[in-house]
Amino acid sequence: MNQDLITKQSILLDFEAESKDEALYSICAQLFLLRKTTDPTGLYNDIIKRENIVSTFAGQHTAIPHVITQHINEPVLCFVRVKSDEFYWNEEDEDVRIIFLLAVPLKENLKKLRESQSYVFSSIAQLMRDPSMIELWLTTNEERVILDSLNLAFESNFKATTSIKE
Repeated sequence: MNQDLITKQSILLDFEAESKDEALYSICAQLFLLRKTTDPTGLYNDIIKRENIVSTFAGQHTAIPHVITQHINEPVLCFVRVKSDEFYWNEEDEDVRIIFLLAVPLKENLKKLRESQSYVFSSIAQLMRDPSMIELWLTTNEERVILDSLNLAFESNFKATTSIKE
């Protein structure tokens, strides 16, 4: 797993957005500032295209939009905590407070890419099953706490998957 997949800079707390589109566009702008993309609009359009195929609302106040795109320089995962508790992903029953955005470059090896995505998604899913983890994500004001929780899950999931293959 790439240790730089998520960093303190890609953890955005108390993020102000009125809609899914506004949130996704603002995240893309942040990725531009972090030099992860040179084309935030192209990245946004690819995410919306993917989102229009099937919603990435995942329950537990969480959405996990993801995209394979030519508009990202290297794989990146953003953790975004929306400030408003009246933020809806698509429908009124899809209230979201946490957005995980995973973007990976089109040039990556597709088989390896799918495996990496699988590690990330299964790690997040495991963490989402723990109500205390959701509570931690919703309340902490320290990016490091969120970063550590995710990296620990990625690491343990990677080791478990690797030992199964051996």
